[in-house]
Amino acid sequence: MTMKVRALFIAAIVMLSTMWLTGCGHYTCGQTFGSSSCSGGGGGFDNGGGGTTAGTYLLIADAGGIQGEVLDAGKGTIKTNPAFGGTQVTTVNTQGDWMVIAGGKFMYTAYSTVGTIYGFTVNANGTITALSPSTFSAVSLINNASAGTQAMIADPAGTMLFLADPLNEQVDVYQIGATGALTAPTFIQLPAGFRPFNFAIDGKGKYLYVSNLVGQVTTEVAVYSISNGTLTPVGTAPLSLALQQMQGEASGKYMIGTRADFADQNLYAMSIDAGGGLTQVGVAPTTDVPGFVAVQPNAGGNLVYSFGFAGTIEGATLNLTSGALIAASGSPFAGPGVFGQFNPSGKFLFVEETTDNPTVLDAYDVSADSNLGSPVANVGWSPGAWQAFDTQ
Repeated sequence: MTMKVRALFIAAIVMLSTMWLTGCGHYTCGQTFGSSSCSGGGGGFDNGGGGTTAGTYLLIADAGGIQGEVLDAGKGTIKTNPAFGGTQVTTVNTQGDWMVIAGGKFMYTAYSTVGTIYGFTVNANGTITALSPSTFSAVSLINNASAGTQAMIADPAGTMLFLADPLNEQVDVYQIGATGALTAPTFIQLPAGFRPFNFAIDGKGKYLYVSNLVGQVTTEVAVYSISNGTLTPVGTAPLSLALQQMQGEASGKYMIGTRADFADQNLYAMSIDAGGGLTQVGVAPTTDVPGFVAVQPNAGGNLVYSFGFAGTIEGATLNLTSGALIAASGSPFAGPGVFGQFNPSGKFLFVEETTDNPTVLDAYDVSADSNLGSPVANVGWSPGAWQAFDTQ
């Protein structure tokens, strides 16, 4: 996930009411990151019913470095992970722009200010260990502020890392080795005038989707097949709608997304055909123009939430047979919410309330009820890229 596009997102809400938000970071409770916490109780594991996670953690790359936190749903806390033992990458005094956890094993954080990707292994106690080497060149990132929330993404197998390069109109492709080390990138040149904004990959890891941006509207989506570490352009695969921000669900049958267009107040479900083409099969009207979407990532998960330009959170269930989208009970929800993501088990939805510093991050348990009532925990939050993940 990234904070870079959310900055652009909010700027469009300010423009048209803006368009992408700066986000994320660690909790502060009104103070700098340290031993203070927003509520009592020690860090620990979530072992409640309805999910398979032994531990649900968060990693945050704010201006102070990379920190780790742990959700204890039973105690209603998100706190500093006591096993983390301080911060990583403290020499980069700016917030991370994008963060990806690849294959549940490796974490990569990209910094546009220095053109560098930092790499780590992810450990069973929610901590991280720097790779050797731990830094990888990403020169195309330098001063590149025009890419979206999903401008860095890994395939489901965790073998390839993709980075958008709008300035050079290309996709930078890194291979992820067995130790997590990244190869020097290869470059996939896009058609002239195509500025990659967001990526998405279907749930089976067969296709990479690249949306471009013209002004504030996506006019085209390029599709590439992923095979043996290479990308092959699909070419003429039909695309009935040009989605700007989208996510695939686990079965690989559907792509859910939004056009992030002030003229289009809909959330879309698209079927993925044998050639990677997208065809609309479901639509859910929304009360707010949806900018971001979070799709439940676990097998059998069918919950979808959108986050509107005015901060409205709206929910739907996806029919995994037909692709129909049906409004969830209680939707739209009070929110506010400007961005959200699930943990990999699909049990918790994490929602940023605002982009202020500090903002608030809410954790909702959606394992038994899709209605976003009261969060099970929330904390103060500083800007920076972040990711939620599980350990077994």
